[in-house]
Amino acid sequence: MTEYFEAIKEEPQPRPRLNRLEPDERMQVRSIRTTTGYNASESNFIGVVYLPEDKRRAAEIFAEINQDYLEEVDFSGKNVISSNTDREVYDWILHALGERPIEKYETVVVERRPNENVTWCISRKAYEERPMRRYSVSGRSAKLTDCSLAELYDRLESPITEADLEDEEAATGDIRQILDAFRVSEDFDCEPTAVDEQLAIEKIDD
Repeated sequence: MTEYFEAIKEEPQPRPRLNRLEPDERMQVRSIRTTTGYNASESNFIGVVYLPEDKRRAAEIFAEINQDYLEEVDFSGKNVISSNTDREVYDWILHALGERPIEKYETVVVERRPNENVTWCISRKAYEERPMRRYSVSGRSAKLTDCSLAELYDRLESPITEADLEDEEAATGDIRQILDAFRVSEDFDCEPTAVDEQLAIEKIDD
């Protein structure tokens, strides 16, 4: 085993040097590098080499060492980063930058977009298996606009039901994902229940 591979096992490494690896080691590693599309040849981004299980840490390192260059990227659409990374790595880069902080739970993912004052609550399965259809209120996703989860939780009386959320102008889409976010997040002291055969959550501290 090469020293370079040992180093990658310890921590994702900036400035990939794949020629230092044995052929079987190269097959095991992945890289974050801007090599194609969107003026990639003009980019100054420093790449990172990592093992697949270290995607999140690799994204954090990439965001840290490229902070100045990343400030110039428009993340509202396709860009040199999104076109050169797999979706999970790209998500963690956005998370590390504070552009789209995410909280992953077993059944739901909460993604916040501070610059837009928007929160998405998305089925974990849909988030991971259908990344191009995550942000559609016609799927298994809910969108909160100009209202945080905490603000919504505080202003609704217990129990909070599906009907309550359907009456909220700020909430659109599959509002059951919002109920699930309340249920699993440590920020909310509540437990699941049912009201008139509808899903609901009961505030424990009420």
